[in-house]
Amino acid sequence: MATSWWKRTMALLCGILVSALCFFGWTSVNITGKIRQTVEQENANSLRLWASDVESRTAAMYEHIYELLVALHNSNQLRTGSPVMDAMTKQKILEMMKEKLIVSSDADAFFVFDTENDFYLFSAETSMDGREVLALKEYLRENAWGMETAFRDSTWQLFQVGSQAYLEKGVRMGKYLVGAVSNLKYYRIDSKFSVLGEDPVFTLETEDATFFCPTDAAREPQAESQVTLSIPILNAQACLSVTPSLSETDRIVVPLLLFLDSAVCLVLIFMLLRLLRRKVAKPSKALIHANEALAQGNLDYRLDAEQAGSQEFKALYESFNDMASQITKLRIEAYDLKLQEDANRLTMLRAQIRPHSFLNAITTISNMTYISQPEEVRAYIASFAKFIRYMLNVTSPWTNLSEELAHIQNYLSMQETRFPGSIRFRLDCQEETLSHEIPFLLLYTLVENSIKHAMTLYEALEIRIQCTRLETGDFRGICLVEEDSGDGFTEEALRKLFSEDALFTKEHLGLSNVRYTLNLLYHRNDLLHISNRQEGGARVEIRIPDREDSHEAIDL
Repeated sequence: MATSWWKRTMALLCGILVSALCFFGWTSVNITGKIRQTVEQENANSLRLWASDVESRTAAMYEHIYELLVALHNSNQLRTGSPVMDAMTKQKILEMMKEKLIVSSDADAFFVFDTENDFYLFSAETSMDGREVLALKEYLRENAWGMETAFRDSTWQLFQVGSQAYLEKGVRMGKYLVGAVSNLKYYRIDSKFSVLGEDPVFTLETEDATFFCPTDAAREPQAESQVTLSIPILNAQACLSVTPSLSETDRIVVPLLLFLDSAVCLVLIFMLLRLLRRKVAKPSKALIHANEALAQGNLDYRLDAEQAGSQEFKALYESFNDMASQITKLRIEAYDLKLQEDANRLTMLRAQIRPHSFLNAITTISNMTYISQPEEVRAYIASFAKFIRYMLNVTSPWTNLSEELAHIQNYLSMQETRFPGSIRFRLDCQEETLSHEIPFLLLYTLVENSIKHAMTLYEALEIRIQCTRLETGDFRGICLVEEDSGDGFTEEALRKLFSEDALFTKEHLGLSNVRYTLNLLYHRNDLLHISNRQEGGARVEIRIPDREDSHEAIDL
């Protein structure tokens, strides 16, 4: 049973208010957790990208170490007991290390130590402070032997010298130890990757120590949002700690603002309900009563526009009065307009069929002038002239079945000239059906559609037309069946024929025009049936009612 819109509006607005309050409460409770979860997910992804970046950059520095090892191997004896490196080799290795420092943006220093003699080569970035270089050189002389790795080992060591933290890798070949050093400050995670949250602290933790990056930001990490990742290449665990963006003050302010917003919404809702009752409910009831009176046949009923209560309803009242005054005239005009619209639609459908057939025929004539005998060209032109005379018939939307079949046979003979041996046509019509009137070009459209979609140049296309008299409980007329031996209709085409799908109408314009024509002429949508034959191919069935039994048919 229908209820008042006023009660429904009240219930809906109250439901909206309760839902809004629940949502605001849930948001205030969960917003902090959601922000923390988002921060941790984004920072964890940045941490993985940072680890991949460090791996690629250290791999590039390792390539420089490898090249120094190769140069040593080619220029000097490496086995134990071999002589100390000569002056030329020293100069060559030092120049190589300086070149590597220029090429590499991450390396701070390269070094070569002789494990048997108190001899070493050390080259550092010119931008480094002298005291920092001296401290780094002394640390490496004392500790590099304990940090050496195997030739194929890709891990790097972390160590601290003063206030600076470094990455170091030393590879031993024979009696020489070759390595590189890189300052940890070059590997700030926020320099290349996004970090969400405030006060970020990024550390690398080994078994023995904790290293801060950047090294001048050493402070205790926050516990509110923290993500960690194991970094095998550094034998360390990376830890990124931040403070979520929602501050302690915001946690109090946000719920308070939500509560105030809810209160304002409540007041506005009650004001809206009162306004709706006075400005909408009463005028709406008057309009409903007026429409009921009009529906009962009281065409003299009028509304007082001065009592509408608003400009909008005053316009509606005046529109209702005008409608009541002119309804009889409008009904007649609407009916006439419908008839004219159907006539224009049918004319448009017929016009859509013609242009491409003329163009194909003209193209065929042009091609025949090169390869055919004059007699064949004249015969084709004669068929084409007959084809044009029939297609340009504008005197009536109707034609006899026999005339349509003759036009189809003439059309197929033209196609046979264009594509010899590609069409086999069979006609099976009862004599009593030949004089029956059918819509102009209706059956021809089906034949043309078969040739367009089913004919190939590899196998002859079989086309069959059957014409029979049919009388059932609700139908008296003739049944026209057109079949071909092509691939048949797709499941989508069978499903969408009676839909208003624009893409289907464009791809299957012929069938769509046939359907529209039958609907316009007979006001029935059960006269067209499409299916696929069991042996393969398409089957289209059209039922044409007797003219005397189709009283609503349009005679244009």
